[in-house]
Amino acid sequence: MIVSTISQGLLWTVLSLGIFMTFRILKFPDMTTEGSFPLGGAVAVTLLTNGVHPILATLVAMIAGCLAGLVTGLLYTKGKIPTILAGILVMTSCHSIMLMIMGRANLGLLHRSVIQDLLPFSDSINSLLLGFISVVLVIGLMYFFLHTRLGQAYIATGDNPDMARSFGVHTSKMELMGLVVSNGIIALAGALIAQQDGLVL
Repeated sequence: MIVSTISQGLLWTVLSLGIFMTFRILKFPDMTTEGSFPLGGAVAVTLLTNGVHPILATLVAMIAGCLAGLVTGLLYTKGKIPTILAGILVMTSCHSIMLMIMGRANLGLLHRSVIQDLLPFSDSINSLLLGFISVVLVIGLMYFFLHTRLGQAYIATGDNPDMARSFGVHTSKMELMGLVVSNGIIALAGALIAQQDGLVL
């Protein structure tokens, strides 16, 4: 029970890291999270039930989340739709797309190979190890990115967009990039949690 709780907590940490990218750094109240998280799970589980390799299914789920973030970003930066409304529009659309992808209200992964099965230990240890690897990998990539020039421009956009623009930063591109990356991470969390739970609802 304790190992299962910790492994679940680690995977939910991946979700919080994705939210951190927009809510905390970019100061963008992104409601797309409510759609990209279950969308990632739906895409991954649907692909797994159709015999796709778990790693490929997880990567495709991430791409689906990135696309959701891209749509929100375009609605906000190009369509000039307010941040919360743009997120709500995409969030609502994601739920419809999810049902279309799955073809039914829920899907299970009974007797299907999931990403945890690729590790060589027992189920509980594999889940714990997967959560640890996921958190370390996402934090490591975020740390590397935020210490690049592009990452500093991204941080500046969230801290003071007017000042960032005065230094030649394309703030709309930074916001678009942030939404894509953030929702990709969130969809990754959705895909991993769905595989650990063995179903998506």
